[in-house]
Amino acid sequence: MAEVKAISLSSHKTAVFEEVKQSGKKYVLNGRNNIGYNYVIDRYKYSPTNSAILDSYAAFTYGRGLMANYDVSLAPQMAIVQSLFKKDTVRKLVKDFVLFHECSFEVILGKTGNEIAQINHLPKNKVVPSEVNEKGEIESYWYSYDWNDLRKYPAEEIPVFTVDTKIKKTVFVIKEYSIDSFYFARPSYYSGLNYAELEEQISIYCINHIKNGLSAGHIINVNEGITDEEVKSEIERNIIRKWTGSENANKFILSFNSNKENATTLESVSVADAHQQYQFLTEEARKQLLVAHKVVSSSIIGIQQATGFSSNADEIETAFNETLLNVIKPLQDSLTDGFEYVLTQNKISLQLFFESLRPKVEKTTEVVKMSAEKKTVGIELIQLGEDEDLENYELIDCKPVDYDEEEKLTYNFATTGTANSNRKSVYDTNFYLFRYRYAGNPTPEREFCKNMLAANKIYRREDIEAMGEVTVNAGFGMHPTPDKPYSIWKFKGGGLLSANFTGGTCKHYWEKLTYKIKDVKPDVKSPIAIEDAKKDRASGIAGIAPHDI
Repeated sequence: MAEVKAISLSSHKTAVFEEVKQSGKKYVLNGRNNIGYNYVIDRYKYSPTNSAILDSYAAFTYGRGLMANYDVSLAPQMAIVQSLFKKDTVRKLVKDFVLFHECSFEVILGKTGNEIAQINHLPKNKVVPSEVNEKGEIESYWYSYDWNDLRKYPAEEIPVFTVDTKIKKTVFVIKEYSIDSFYFARPSYYSGLNYAELEEQISIYCINHIKNGLSAGHIINVNEGITDEEVKSEIERNIIRKWTGSENANKFILSFNSNKENATTLESVSVADAHQQYQFLTEEARKQLLVAHKVVSSSIIGIQQATGFSSNADEIETAFNETLLNVIKPLQDSLTDGFEYVLTQNKISLQLFFESLRPKVEKTTEVVKMSAEKKTVGIELIQLGEDEDLENYELIDCKPVDYDEEEKLTYNFATTGTANSNRKSVYDTNFYLFRYRYAGNPTPEREFCKNMLAANKIYRREDIEAMGEVTVNAGFGMHPTPDKPYSIWKFKGGGLLSANFTGGTCKHYWEKLTYKIKDVKPDVKSPIAIEDAKKDRASGIAGIAPHDI
């Protein structure tokens, strides 16, 4: 009688997440060797649905960037916020928070004072807390580039940031509350991680299925009648070692036999409805991931499906609004609350928010046609704007435009109605740049003002003045011809002149921004530096005087 033995080639073990306190160590790990973080990262890397959702949520959370409602008196505070929380830093913090529901950053004080001079992103998967003190408080965190190789990358202890701290280097962690853990947050989509792994394994299985000639498996018949249990066990071990894993797909067996009768035989096992099983499992994994992430409609993350909405535009608009309210806004609030707390170190009291990123919605053919015909108000100027570059330039001054001061600048150029924002301004020097930003009333009524604020661009003066020859805000020009061009430089959003409104009725103004090129120390005695000093003094840069002119 033949002896039949089933060999299990693989089995799944769900990752165990636990707060690990190691003997003799002061820190707590998220699973052994931080496997908790690594598991979440792997499910992001290898699950298409999970990565699509997380990338979309990160984009929705960041939106158009970190903003604040402020008047002219608080403009210098906003400049400090932008210099500390640089765009790239905020994007990384958002990505960590969406992925882990935690993020961390390094806070560096200035050398001569207690104000924050620099904020650096620290990947949260590389940062772990110390054990709590007798008061139940976490006093410090530990950073290592690789928690699997502490000999090469020893852990560094960093104190926790608190307001009014005098410690030059601290760390601040933003973490959402988790009911079943103290030291680490559990992502809200934690229950869907098994399905993310299922989606990953389905793709590997399908590839192996193809490589194995669409066979579901094999039966190996050893026909010599082996009775020795040790020999049987060794055969089992060899099969497991050589046949399991995706890298071993489509291997063949080389059998040496004394005769045909005792030859080892190999029989393929086929599954007639394998494609249906793959389809069911794929759809089930995707469905459960959408549920875990609270996705109202898969359309907002780029996955199309049949719905009961009258149009795709209706679906996207409704789903996006629900997602912003129930998923994205809580994430944003947690981040801005943390940022605002840290900024109090510099006596900054701005209420921060992330400007929303709206989807492009096309409701009907008629609406699309009308939108194409109706030009965005102010688009000619907005297209000439630049994004603020705080990586290469340091903002050293921000103030409302003083037109009397500006008139003292004697550089001449033609306002032809065309401009080029990709070249230097005629007002720039070799070491300083001068740009202008539309500012003022955060809740404007005019479309031009709404669009200018939403664009969040900076402009050269000559580009703004050039728009005096172009109708960029039709209907709001000066008396008596409101439909004709007018000086955007002087009158901003326009409005008819009167005895009471000699500068028009627009409540907005131009801010003058002065930037210094980073890491550049000019030779003050060089001809270029002397000439620049003349231009700098004429441009009104505080504290800059000519050098031996």
